[in-house]
Amino acid sequence: MRALAPNLFASPEQIVEKSISLSRADRGGSVSVAGPDSLAAMISLCRDGFDHVECARQATSACADETSDVLLVTGMMSPEALSGVLNRTCRLLRDGGVLVVQLQYPRDDDAVRAALNAAGMNVASTLFDLSAGCLVSHTVERPAALRKAC
Repeated sequence: MRALAPNLFASPEQIVEKSISLSRADRGGSVSVAGPDSLAAMISLCRDGFDHVECARQATSACADETSDVLLVTGMMSPEALSGVLNRTCRLLRDGGVLVVQLQYPRDDDAVRAALNAAGMNVASTLFDLSAGCLVSHTVERPAALRKAC
C-alpha cells in the first residue's frame, strides 16, 4: 500500500477497482494500461475477468489507434511525466472511450487536458474521485475529420 496523504492508503488494486467503476468498463471491452503501476493494474484486471487487457508503452502505428475502450494511467507521476505518457498513449482511445488517470493533485488534470487537446480529442464529460487519492475520468470525443476510417 502507498501513503497518498496523511492516514490515506490505496493499493494499485484499489486504484484499478475505482478506475473500473469510474469508467464503467465492460469485461469484454478492450482496456489499455499505462504508467508506473501499469503491470500491477494489468494483473489486477486479468484476475478480475478482463480478457482484452494490454500494457501500453506507446501507440506504435495507425493500426493501434482508436482500439481501446478504456485507457487507465496508474501510478504517481509529475505533470511532465504524465504528459509524456499521455502523448505516447492517448491515441489508443476510440471515439467515446474513457481515460482514467491517477493524479497527485487535482490541478494536474491541466496536463491531461493539454495532452488530449494536442491529440485532437475533446473532453465530453469529466468525473473526479477523491475518496482514495485523486482519480479523474474523461470520456473523449474525436472530431469526425480525425476519426479512423476503417
